This record gives sequence, structure tokens and C-alpha cells, in this order.
Amino acid sequence: MAILFVLRAAARDIYHRLMDAVDPELVDAAETTLRSTPGVLDVEDLRLRWIGHRIRAETGVVVDSTLGIVDAHAIAVEAHHRLLHDVPELADVTVHVSPSAADGHDHHAALAHHSRPTTRPSGGAKRQ
Repeated sequence: MAILFVLRAAARDIYHRLMDAVDPELVDAAETTLRSTPGVLDVEDLRLRWIGHRIRAETGVVVDSTLGIVDAHAIAVEAHHRLLHDVPELADVTVHVSPSAADGHDHHAALAHHSRPTTRPSGGAKRQ
């Protein structure tokens, strides 16, 4: 009986890994890390997924629209660095930086017609 329980748990874990499932608590921890990074005003989206035995992250952060490219890049690098330290098994991160829309300008308007409705699969991790 014990073997069946272990086999069931192992099969469930393997299935979740195959479906790129990431523990929601890990996603929450990553989002907390991003939001606590100096200069990050908001988190647009956050995706974590398993690739082999490591996790890969993609995120979009909002920074002050008056910053220059060097300062905005420094914030992205700091967010990347903090995630590498705070998220176990994280191999790499891609950080997209968007300027705040303080002036009312939508900096992603040219892409709006390509957007699809966002859904959060039961196992995957996606925040918007």
C-alpha cells in the first residue's frame, strides 16, 4: 500500500513538472521580491516555468517614466539579481521594463491588437 501512495505522489509530481507547474507560493515570493526592488513601481506580469530541473522566469516591471535608459536598466538588473537569490532553482530571468503611464500615454498601444485574453492554467504560473 505504501508503494502505491509513493507511486501516486511521484506520478502527480512528474505530471505537474511536464505541464510546467510551479508552486503558487513560489510565484507569490517572486512577486514580493519584485515589488520590494527599489525603483519598481508595479509588476505587469510574472511567469515562472520549469525547464528540466530549473525554473525560468519572465517578468515585466514598471518604472518611473522620467528615468533614463541606464537607470531603468539598473533597476531591471537589480530585480533580476534579487530573483536569482530569492527563488530556489531559478536559472535565469528576462525582465522587460515599461515606463509608467503617468502622462496617460499607453506605451504598449501598438501591441494592443495582438493581445489575447489572459487565462491562468490550473498548474502554470502567470500574473497580470
